[in-house]
Amino acid sequence: MKILPVEPRHIPALSALAAKTFTDTFGHLYPPGDLQTFLRASYAHDVLAAEVAGPDQFWRMAWLGDEAAAYLQACPVGLPHPDADPAREGELKRLYVDTSHHGRGIGKQLLALGLGYLSERYGDAPQWIGVWSENIKAQALYRANGFEKAGEYGFVVGGVTDREFILRKR
Repeated sequence: MKILPVEPRHIPALSALAAKTFTDTFGHLYPPGDLQTFLRASYAHDVLAAEVAGPDQFWRMAWLGDEAAAYLQACPVGLPHPDADPAREGELKRLYVDTSHHGRGIGKQLLALGLGYLSERYGDAPQWIGVWSENIKAQALYRANGFEKAGEYGFVVGGVTDREFILRKR
């Protein structure tokens, strides 16, 4: 396995992986039309290319041979919490592993890489992550890495609002 910074040439693979992992994880929650609209708005090539090229963005992809297996995005915190300060605190915004590669430790490696980046960039300021309230496995991983629940918010996809937990590591 190799973990590489996301480059413009990786955008098509990132787009496909992002749409697949989101659908595998959450697709059952939404009407098909709402899901497709969300995927186009969030993971289209031009949308991801702009995000990857943005300032203060940290993107990595894990590759197994030529196959994109997982990805990570870290950036200034954007979660809706009154204590979150994007000028001085960071967030692990996205961390997804393709279901066919679960259990190989890829998520843990990306998490460690992302936390290391946030520590370098923001020092000892709090680190943040949002997680679906029913993703118990991810919550356990984050808890094991020092994150604690700091709040909740609604994540909207079309006509559905999911309950999300806001986790913070001090």
